Amino acid sequence: MNRLESVKVAAVQFESRIGELEGNRHRMLELAEEAAENGARLIVFPEMATSGYIFENRQEIAPYVESIPGPTTELFQAVAKKYSCYLVIGLPEIDPFTEIFYNSSVLIGPEGVVGRYRKTHLFAVDPRWAREGNEGIPVFSTKIGNIAMLICMDAMYFEPARVAALKGADIIAFPTNWVGESNNPPSKTWSLRAMENGLCWVAANRWGQERGAQFTGGSAVISPNGEVQDWKLSGDGIVYGVYQPHNDQKERILGLRQPKEYHDLLLHPYLWKEGSTRPASPQVSFEVCVAQLSNRGTMEQWISNVTKRLESRKNEDLEHRLIILPEIDITGAEGTETSIEFYQRALHSIASKYGIYIVAGVLQNIDGHRVPTAFLLGPEGCIGSYQQVHMDAFGHGGYGRLGFCTLELPFARIGLLTGGDAEFPESYRILAKQGADLIAVSASGAEMFHSWMQRIWAHENDVIMAVAEPCESGRSLIFLHRQLDCEGQPDREEVLNGIFSPEMTSLARSRPFLRRLKNELYDLLVLNKTD
Repeated sequence: MNRLESVKVAAVQFESRIGELEGNRHRMLELAEEAAENGARLIVFPEMATSGYIFENRQEIAPYVESIPGPTTELFQAVAKKYSCYLVIGLPEIDPFTEIFYNSSVLIGPEGVVGRYRKTHLFAVDPRWAREGNEGIPVFSTKIGNIAMLICMDAMYFEPARVAALKGADIIAFPTNWVGESNNPPSKTWSLRAMENGLCWVAANRWGQERGAQFTGGSAVISPNGEVQDWKLSGDGIVYGVYQPHNDQKERILGLRQPKEYHDLLLHPYLWKEGSTRPASPQVSFEVCVAQLSNRGTMEQWISNVTKRLESRKNEDLEHRLIILPEIDITGAEGTETSIEFYQRALHSIASKYGIYIVAGVLQNIDGHRVPTAFLLGPEGCIGSYQQVHMDAFGHGGYGRLGFCTLELPFARIGLLTGGDAEFPESYRILAKQGADLIAVSASGAEMFHSWMQRIWAHENDVIMAVAEPCESGRSLIFLHRQLDCEGQPDREEVLNGIFSPEMTSLARSRPFLRRLKNELYDLLVLNKTD
């Protein structure tokens, strides 16, 4: 297929009126014509644009559902044919054979209906009338590129966009009715999903209010690197952007994945309450300390700095404490006394003296490979370790043979991550499914992630996130959604502290997000591209 050098795309921000089919369609036609006349080759409308969104039951929405193809697709095909463009429209669908209702989107091209998508991760109001989608995550080949459609809540999980990318999608058309307390700029979640996969993200959102729900607006076109090309805060209107077909970012990202290590992604261990066949995780208070220290100087100076920080707090009365240290580079010290064994012995001595647990990471030489390694130590010695699974941008890692690592402590389950593995959403999901209450990241500071990304990953995996970086980068973090949030400052040596009570961690440990996953859709995540 011959592709264009660039493709102009448009996200239409539109406030549909509940139950006003004809009025909504008329206004949508006006906006579609405007976008097409301005050169947009792909035009995306919000979720449930034809009907409004908040319906109480099947009976209330029944007058507004329609089949695909149907009245709306017939109406908008005329625009697609006239301007040789493609349109994505969100609408309530009825299957004419089963009479089941779906929250759907449809892709319309010059020749008619190209394909449809049925929302699979339903939001609070959807299950009152709609069934979850049952046709997977299709990708449609068009003259402007490969297009996948996702709808609203689908973006709260990394898997749907990842599956679309693995199927060859270039563009995610994203109809949504994103809700919040007020109008907001484009959601960072949308930028994260674009960045994770190297995809163009065209998000068309609703604005205004309906039956007490506030929609955020902020419709946007987002580049594969997560940058917002254009966006609109509120009001009806159109935002434009450009999709560049010849972008190798997606292939580079997907090429670094390690599907053979991902089989835990298909498990669903949280449908049953723990305690019957596996001991329930302890419900006690504990403290997490993230040490943001300078990576300059020798290992001896580093260890002295750690000891000094702990000595200043030795009289504090708390039974359970976990310290997380940034990664240090010992590749130049292999074969000398300052090796990983020396480092572990020194940290074990500290752990024993103060009765604490320590997570640390090192970059070491293994058979000529530079391999980041993370480990957990306590008074009893080394409890567990793992080697980085993914190859990072510097060629480090990709040597781990033991997979990801979650370890049990007297107060919590701790998932270990190196900085390189922390760049992949698969890593967090696997540790969460292994039972991690807290994901401890020992990072070098050279990684590509940002603290706002870590917050999203923490929230959507129901975990405490604790990230230790050197003070030179200053992106250390302790975060538990709506409970605790503290971040390090660049070029400042400091220790971030957070005390977590059972009341604070109880919601996360109930795994509300993980319970809503649709694992039956995710088989492609564990397959190599050549399988």
